[in-house]
Amino acid sequence: MDTTVAIVGGGPSGLTLGLFLADHKIKSIVFEKEQDIVIDPRGVVLTGDALRSLWKLGIGKHVASIGQELCAIKFHETNIQTESFLVLDVDKDMMKHALPTTILQSQPRLERALRDMIAASDYCTIQSSCEVMNRNEDADGVTVYYKNAEGNDCQVRASWLVGADGKRGVVRKYFLEPTAGIRQEAGIFEYDSTWIAANLHINPPTEITHPDFPLWKLGYDSQGVYDLFWPDGWHFCRPPGKPTACGRFGPQADHLWRHEFATPEWEDSMDAVEMFWDHLTPMITRPFTLPDGTAKSITFPTDCIEILRCRPFQFSHRVVNKWFAGRTALIGDAAHVFPPFGGQGVATGVQDAEALAWRLALMTRVGQSHHISSSFRDKLLQSWSLERRIAIDNSARLTLQNGEWCNKEATWSGAFHIAFTKLALSVLQPFKIKLPQVTADARGYSSCPRGSFSCTAGGGIKLGQIYVLTYLPSSGSAIIELSDKALRRVPTIMTLLVINSPSLQDNAFLKSVFDQYQIHSDVLSAKSIVHFNFARSDVQGCTTKETVLIPAPIDLLQGYPVRVGYDVKQFQQRLGDSRAKYIILRPDGIVYAKARSLSDLKDCLKNLEIHFR
Repeated sequence: MDTTVAIVGGGPSGLTLGLFLADHKIKSIVFEKEQDIVIDPRGVVLTGDALRSLWKLGIGKHVASIGQELCAIKFHETNIQTESFLVLDVDKDMMKHALPTTILQSQPRLERALRDMIAASDYCTIQSSCEVMNRNEDADGVTVYYKNAEGNDCQVRASWLVGADGKRGVVRKYFLEPTAGIRQEAGIFEYDSTWIAANLHINPPTEITHPDFPLWKLGYDSQGVYDLFWPDGWHFCRPPGKPTACGRFGPQADHLWRHEFATPEWEDSMDAVEMFWDHLTPMITRPFTLPDGTAKSITFPTDCIEILRCRPFQFSHRVVNKWFAGRTALIGDAAHVFPPFGGQGVATGVQDAEALAWRLALMTRVGQSHHISSSFRDKLLQSWSLERRIAIDNSARLTLQNGEWCNKEATWSGAFHIAFTKLALSVLQPFKIKLPQVTADARGYSSCPRGSFSCTAGGGIKLGQIYVLTYLPSSGSAIIELSDKALRRVPTIMTLLVINSPSLQDNAFLKSVFDQYQIHSDVLSAKSIVHFNFARSDVQGCTTKETVLIPAPIDLLQGYPVRVGYDVKQFQQRLGDSRAKYIILRPDGIVYAKARSLSDLKDCLKNLEIHFR
């Protein structure tokens, strides 16, 4: 084989897939049609578990250069000048995690950071200016035919082919749709509409560049003018008027603004830029009373607005009827698309990639020493597609709710729903009554009857995320890090988390237990063991030969990004069983199984042996 996985598409989904495969020491090649990163910003939102996934890859240190944290989502009547009828505070993380809830990013900057990581990787490479033309798949792998940067015909042999090349990409449209009948269909709701989407660069006026601008007389400075006309946060505007989604994105210093508005009447003969100015001008015009008592409407200087992009887009909600066929799979926009009022496109693609990567790694590493049947491969990929469909539907429900508040005029039923949401946010949460989206997130994939976990042993739930003190026996010292990273220090696909182990005798016995089962050592072994001690307050005096984690005391987290509402207790609470002693954990943070005793653990290991053989 020339490589293990051939990935078509060098956007966030394809790049993260390559990096997660590299994390498992699986080789891949990313084929990208463009010569370099497309500088025109596209997706602007990174949210939820996508941030956890990207942090595992090391993106955290690049965040300041990629985007800005989102603190609030605001809903308005008609335009952003009106007072918000609903504000969703996302600065306080409802999941009680450590990381930001949402980042308004510049996608080109994100892709640059991911490409830099690939450049430093020994397992993943990217080939630009390559156009994939065809593929030939057989029982043993896939041959991918492409034209390289010089226009020469080339080919590469891979075990797997993954399409991460968008909703009109070649992998689905030209390879899977004609041969396997794979196509995108309506998701849990129908939506099709044209929106005009514009990316703007705002160059705030100054008293030097615009000496006659009236607001200087009212005491405004350049930053004050910018904040007034281009307020922070993300904004949705509902009728009367056109449904609108807009807000700042990218690093604060870049002064970037995304502006999208629904244009269902769009025809190709229309002028998108002219319609954009007609829509934007009232939003950047405000009434003021000048010092002399004169009332005047003042418009933000239009020569300070640079249009980076302005064109119509056809938005819809679609999901593929099947996520894979044989050795070819789809992720990201190639598998599903969302309307512009949910910010789920990039996020769900990143999660697709992480969930697929460990399965491809498992099949590759196990297959190097054992024969893997096609039925086993199909079963494992089917469980991936079923789990991801649940996640896509959950994301679609969030998108649908935003869409209801963005696209429809006020109604009595809508007012009641908004009132209930405000009540839930302000009154119920302090009493630990959780909102539906929080509960759904914690449940993970547990409602998927054929997921890659043990339903009978409490599997499928999503582990929380906290800061931990990690004692590393190799150095004899402890470091502060996120639990997601600490739990992935093992060389195996899965991790065995041992809770509050009283002695090393228990650990030694655990190692002998693995010998009783025919579980491939690359899936789970004695090297998978990580101890987590909730009872200890520090790791001083640790002399074990095993990695030990304890929750990091809050007083040690000065200088670390910690969200408002962060709760160190949520890690154990998310397990849903205070008596659980052994946790078999998947790389994507999903619990495979929980066990209260050694006898229960043996049952879990038996299920694992059956599941992955």
